[in-house]
Amino acid sequence: MTSRPVLYKSQSGVVLVVALIMLLLLTLIGTAGMQSTSLEEKMAGNMRDKNLAFQAAESALSEAEASLFPVAPAVLPNFTPEGTVTVTDPITHVSTVYNGYYSKDSTIPTAVVTGSTTKLQLEEDSFWTTNPVATSTITTLGNDVAAPKYIIQKLDTVCYKEACPLASDRSTPYRITVRATGGSTVTVVIVQSVFTTD
Repeated sequence: MTSRPVLYKSQSGVVLVVALIMLLLLTLIGTAGMQSTSLEEKMAGNMRDKNLAFQAAESALSEAEASLFPVAPAVLPNFTPEGTVTVTDPITHVSTVYNGYYSKDSTIPTAVVTGSTTKLQLEEDSFWTTNPVATSTITTLGNDVAAPKYIIQKLDTVCYKEACPLASDRSTPYRITVRATGGSTVTVVIVQSVFTTD
């Protein structure tokens, strides 16, 4: 038997280099896709929190509007500059404290300057913790949404008709401002409307 010499061809390792480049490209594509998905998930979560806060604010706004139409024998509490009033039932002698009913003489909302920005005091969290405000009684909000807070400010009477010769022709508008949070306390929605009972 004759042995033949084994010829070894020199290999340049091109396959290894190509494989490493392909692996690097796949890793970059996977990382970019993961970052994009994570960002979209955060955006969806923030949108959900904003929607929860807005729905909570809308429910409190409806409750505040309904409070302007008390069911007899209840009466609408007085509106004071301080935003709080105590009403004592003449029959039962039970006192009820109403918060968040501000008169037209009230100083809210006032502007607060923080640094180079000016915003309404109603946008500051401190306003809602240091001043008399009403808390919504709606408890079916779910998703760990805190009960919204609101204030009602009685404004000057206005005429919405072409002419108002009689005092009864004029309407009394009320400015209702609601502050609500979503699933997290950092998501805040403030809703304001002007409502008339006439």
